[in-house]
Amino acid sequence: MKISFSILTGLFSLGNLGVLLDSSFFQFQYLANPHTSPSFLVIFCFALLNFGLQFPTYFRNRPSLSLLVSFILGAGAMLLLVDWGLSNEMNPLASEIILNVFYPSFYTISFFAFASVISIKLQFSFPAISKFMHSAYGSVILSFLFSIYLFSNDDYIPNLNHYYLHFLVFCDLCFLLCFVFFLIHFSFTADYLTHPFSYLFEASKKIFEDYDDASLEGSRELKQNLWALYEKRNWKSIMDSFWFQILVDETLDNALEHGGKRGDDKITVHVFESARYIDVYVIDRGKGFNPRLVPNPLHTDRKMVSTGRGIHILKKLFIVRWNFLGNEICIRIDKSKSENWKSFH
Repeated sequence: MKISFSILTGLFSLGNLGVLLDSSFFQFQYLANPHTSPSFLVIFCFALLNFGLQFPTYFRNRPSLSLLVSFILGAGAMLLLVDWGLSNEMNPLASEIILNVFYPSFYTISFFAFASVISIKLQFSFPAISKFMHSAYGSVILSFLFSIYLFSNDDYIPNLNHYYLHFLVFCDLCFLLCFVFFLIHFSFTADYLTHPFSYLFEASKKIFEDYDDASLEGSRELKQNLWALYEKRNWKSIMDSFWFQILVDETLDNALEHGGKRGDDKITVHVFESARYIDVYVIDRGKGFNPRLVPNPLHTDRKMVSTGRGIHILKKLFIVRWNFLGNEICIRIDKSKSENWKSFH
């Protein structure tokens, strides 16, 4: 999903930069070509559909979604090849039909395909992002209404209705609003995985990366490798083995319990270290959960329940965060506070 999102944002940036440069320095020399913007928008639709296929995660048990997206990608590629192979001077009627009929039809089909893929995927699990998706839908509606207002008033942005710029402005508004709501839902809270600005200057290095089957044998192998890392990095001077045992067992056992439902599921572990912090990431392939809804084991009605205590202990000792799906946990160990877990009596 991260790669598909990066491709999508990269195309946003290229589109906006191209419009700014062409309108500022080249006097719409390139955008004046009626085939330039439509071709870019087809490629943009490719990136959008690929992002929808990967968001919030890829559904291996629904290959029909991949077939739908692949069919539309093939149709779009064929449209581009036909358009680029035609000459406006030699085939003016054919070029006009492509511009006025086939391109708008492709955009419409791509939009409904994207909406269908997202809607189908959100019907299954992913409770952690349900509220965010309501905000995303609201963002699309607000962007559409505001775009209509801009389009009906050329005084605000000249040439907005030319060269498909109105579509690019609509996408920009959607992207910005969705990004703001994403920050509100998943960044400005203590439960979700985020990093302070100082993270850029920590010079953190990856010192461990491993993955194995989401099984008892795979989990045991990962635990042994993490213990080998504990000895190799001499973390005993920072943390007693008792607390490291809790950290390793709780994160990997939870990943096995929630992310080992299918035979080919994997558990991935990354460890980063800087001068001050140790960051342990454990990722499973489960549907995730909402960390805000984890009950406190100290409550009266939870005292007789045996589960949930380990994560509660970790949160008392370390900085514990999840990604927005809830299937990736990060344990941040602050070395400057090692007196809290250096020994156990």
